[in-house]
Amino acid sequence: MRYLIKIVMTVACVHILTGCPVMDSDLDKRYPSADITSATLKGNDLCIAIPHPADYRLRMISIYPRGADPKTRWYKDEPDINLTINQGQLCIDPAFYTFEEHRQYVVRTVMWSDKKYKETRFGSRLVMAAFEIGNGHAYRVVLEEREL
Repeated sequence: MRYLIKIVMTVACVHILTGCPVMDSDLDKRYPSADITSATLKGNDLCIAIPHPADYRLRMISIYPRGADPKTRWYKDEPDINLTINQGQLCIDPAFYTFEEHRQYVVRTVMWSDKKYKETRFGSRLVMAAFEIGNGHAYRVVLEEREL
């Protein structure tokens, strides 16, 4: 009996310390790496490029000045204002969020695809952009490791 308990405890400890390989592969599909993209100004709107938009739609958006405390970051689940992806661009009107000149920002968007979910059970996608507004342009800023 003691021998059986030692074997069960050993197997349980190894499993706990190494993790479940099936769960890890599913997590990689469920939460893939972020797509890092660019931002541009089109008139007064800030537009984020959405590569390969297919049937993705916006589920959540987070906009914050770089270095902001996570507790003070602005975000909106299921944005009620009509933010849609048009021709591979998600444009943000100043009525939705106002960006200040000469300040760096990070925009994180979570996209959802019903089609991809039906095909793979994993329909979410993270798209991010970091930029600085100045002189009528949005200049790309490199994201730091901790921001990803």
